[in-house]
Amino acid sequence: MRSRQSGPSSGPQPDPDAETTVTLGPRVALADPDPVTRALLAEYLREKGFEVCAPADMAEPPPPADVLIVALDDAPTRTNRPAWLTGAPNTPVIVLDRSSVFPGCAPALGFVPHARLSLPVPPRKLVATIKQALSLARIESSGPQDASVQSYRFSGWTLHCHSRQLESPDGHFTLLDKREFEVLRTFLRFPRQVLTRQQLIEIVWGAPTKIDNRTLDRPITRLRRHLGDDVRFPALIKTIVGMGYRFDANVNKSV
Repeated sequence: MRSRQSGPSSGPQPDPDAETTVTLGPRVALADPDPVTRALLAEYLREKGFEVCAPADMAEPPPPADVLIVALDDAPTRTNRPAWLTGAPNTPVIVLDRSSVFPGCAPALGFVPHARLSLPVPPRKLVATIKQALSLARIESSGPQDASVQSYRFSGWTLHCHSRQLESPDGHFTLLDKREFEVLRTFLRFPRQVLTRQQLIEIVWGAPTKIDNRTLDRPITRLRRHLGDDVRFPALIKTIVGMGYRFDANVNKSV
């Protein structure tokens, strides 16, 4: 059916020669030898705004992407991993295990992936895992703290960097010790992002420092007291069970 032609418009007309800018979501490379699973996952992720590359040939390495998803081979040889995945890539890796192929155990990879999920995987859980991997990748790739930042402001509070003093909304000053200051400054660098305990330890104490995770509990407990954060129902430093912590506040910085 031919559409009806409307009269000339008085507004500006699009330039047919103008370059069109297409905004794409994060790119996900999906490596899965099963065409059915591969097609279903690719379609779902595209619906959620991701740019998906899902080559049919599992033997060929996928193109560069923001996140790599690898479903382990279900061939009779039970190959643990593709030949091109010989070590940990720079891209975050999410492994999808087929429990029917590897019952009761997860095959060795030679490195620790960002996450391992069992197929069939709940689609929402897969999307949440991808978003977490992207968030952690941004954190890990960030450069050192900018020394020019003088202060951070959040929820009426101010952290003065050079003096390590925390100023309350009513003007009261508290001198933080080194660990308290570094933990709080790390939270303020990455507000509203989940930080794992290990990430906080590596940022504050320095990688590859090996310390007891409970060592992190002390500065966080003291910071909550300084900030008047209810330990049972904290409003600022929130515990994300099984993952780490998230600082829930908008943050402004002054240089």
